[in-house]
Amino acid sequence: MPPMSTAATQPLSTSIHWRPFPGFDGLYYHVLDVDTERDLVDMLMKFDRGSKCVPHRHVGPTRTLVIEGDHLIFDSVDPSKLVSTRPAGTFSTNNGDETHIEGGGDNGAVILLSMTAVNQEIYEVFDANMVLNRVIDTSDFERGLKKQHKENSVS
Repeated sequence: MPPMSTAATQPLSTSIHWRPFPGFDGLYYHVLDVDTERDLVDMLMKFDRGSKCVPHRHVGPTRTLVIEGDHLIFDSVDPSKLVSTRPAGTFSTNNGDETHIEGGGDNGAVILLSMTAVNQEIYEVFDANMVLNRVIDTSDFERGLKKQHKENSVS
């Protein structure tokens, strides 16, 4: 039997050109698609072990598939309170209006997010006091996708 190629034995996350989330150590993203006609954004997120994002609320329906590791969901008011652990292979959905903090487990996490915009808004970002800090919309993801394409064409 021929030996397996190295590419076949490597995790998916090693073949992705990850972009760091500015201001967040251990948090990365890769935009896959922005469909403005259908108000959909598809992206991959990578969390290093123990990393967390800020409290945020997905405005519209969101679908999540955990590809690698454990995707951790924490309470938005008490970030030390673990709400759920989603191991690799877990598919989950929500109808939006869910505020939480996400993070990576002992082996980090790679997740596929499919997010639906409402009035072009994808999610709202809050500060530690749960005050609205910023609204992320489809145009933010369109800019991110253009930057990725530009970077990938230079490489």
